[in-house]
Amino acid sequence: MTTIDVVAKPDGDENVDACTCCGRPIYEGRGALESSGSDVADYWYRWSEGHEARFILAISPCNDHGEPRGGVAVISARIDRGNIVYSVVEPADSPWTGTSTFGPILTREEALKGPLVPDLFNLVDAIAANEQRLSSRILEGHNVA
Repeated sequence: MTTIDVVAKPDGDENVDACTCCGRPIYEGRGALESSGSDVADYWYRWSEGHEARFILAISPCNDHGEPRGGVAVISARIDRGNIVYSVVEPADSPWTGTSTFGPILTREEALKGPLVPDLFNLVDAIAANEQRLSSRILEGHNVA
C-alpha cells in the first residue's frame, strides 16, 4: 500500500454557535487537505458537544490543479467503542447547501458510486486524522453524552 503525505490547512478560526436543542457549543471549521504542495480537497466540519461524539464533515475534492471538481459529499460520523463509524448523508440531511464555487451537495449514490469523489473514505480518514481541531476531540473522547 502506498503512503501519501497530507497536511490539513485550517482556514481561519473555528466558529462557535449554540445547539438549538440543548444550548451546548457547536464548533465549526473549514480548511483544505494538501498533498505535495497542491490542494486535494476542501472540507468543513461541525462538532456538537454532548451529542454522543457525533460530528459531520463535508468534502469537496479538488482536481489536479487544486480547484473544486464541482460537488460536495457530506458524511455523518460517530464514535462507537473507539471506532469512527461513517455514513454518507443525503442533501436534505446536510447542514450545508451547495454553492456556485463548490457545487451541489451530492446524493449518497453520487458520493459513493460516482467518479466525482474518488477515494471518499480515504479523504474522510485523512481529514479526521490531520485536522487537529477535529482529531483532538476525537482522541479526547470526552464528548460522549
